[in-house]
Amino acid sequence: MVEKYNIEELIIRFLKQEISEDELRYLETWLAENEEHKSQFFELKNVSDLFDHSIVTSNNADWQKMYDRIERIHEKVPSHIESPIGDSVWLSVLKYAAIAILALGLGWGVGSFYSTSVVHEENVFALNEIHVPKGGRINTVVLSDGTKVILNAGTTFKYPNLFNEKNRKVYLDGEAYFDVVTNKEKPFIVKLNRQEIKVLGTTFNVQAYSEDSCSLVTLLSGQVSLETFNEMGEKADHALLAPNQSALTDNRKGSISLTNVDPSLVNAWIKGIYKFKDEPLSTIVKRLENYYNIHIHLGNSQLGQIRYTGTFSLDQDILDVFRIIDHEKQFTLTRVKNDLYITSK
Repeated sequence: MVEKYNIEELIIRFLKQEISEDELRYLETWLAENEEHKSQFFELKNVSDLFDHSIVTSNNADWQKMYDRIERIHEKVPSHIESPIGDSVWLSVLKYAAIAILALGLGWGVGSFYSTSVVHEENVFALNEIHVPKGGRINTVVLSDGTKVILNAGTTFKYPNLFNEKNRKVYLDGEAYFDVVTNKEKPFIVKLNRQEIKVLGTTFNVQAYSEDSCSLVTLLSGQVSLETFNEMGEKADHALLAPNQSALTDNRKGSISLTNVDPSLVNAWIKGIYKFKDEPLSTIVKRLENYYNIHIHLGNSQLGQIRYTGTFSLDQDILDVFRIIDHEKQFTLTRVKNDLYITSK
């Protein structure tokens, strides 16, 4: 691989989160070339973990002086004396210590970067976090492998800048539509609260809010494997989904039940439409709370059991939505600021 960039500078730019898309692709390719490159990266990581931004400060001139001193020290080491860890390793450690200080001198704490990283080596890259608040509109993310993820309101999504060599793992709390790029060598994994979805390349929708009692995974194309865990963290159930199948999971027990679904109902929200068919009002209310960032109170449990069918634009006012739902005039609406009260007539 012809060196297009200075790799040490590129790693620093990555740590400072100033790396461009082209540089990011170059770094990912460089890391995947061989074990030596990965070791080089992890040497910098291990050295950087020793530094504390609160006590180590520098600037470009200071770093250059230190690096020059390191080079002179190395030149003075007698060739017949062997370092316990080897000359090349010793110079490498000193060199990366200087690079770590340079990163700190540029005004960014290396330690703070790794404080947001998963501890294990295979997930060394920092996790980016996107939060779409309740009442917010959909947000689209394109991952480093080209996978497209569309996030719904009230959703938190975490993903790395680069995936490791074993898998492509992301974390979800909320609802998202995934269009996963096929890679048979690196499965795509979505970690939920008590579930794990594994795919190679496919399109599917996940509705898994941590505060809900159930989660819903719907496959639109391809194949996904779903594994669930109970409250003790033990494996509870497993299912392979076929296209146009939904897996409803009890988040407490971990049990899975499969049903066939109409895909047009599942992913209508990515077009700004809420579409439902024969759904209980209790379920409709939960989704509308996320879409409109409003607290909806049902006067009694019987109201929540009434089933409705409808299609609405998410640009419509919440009161207009309920007036259309209640075309038979079964309940009364009262709005007080951010609370909407629904009572039987």
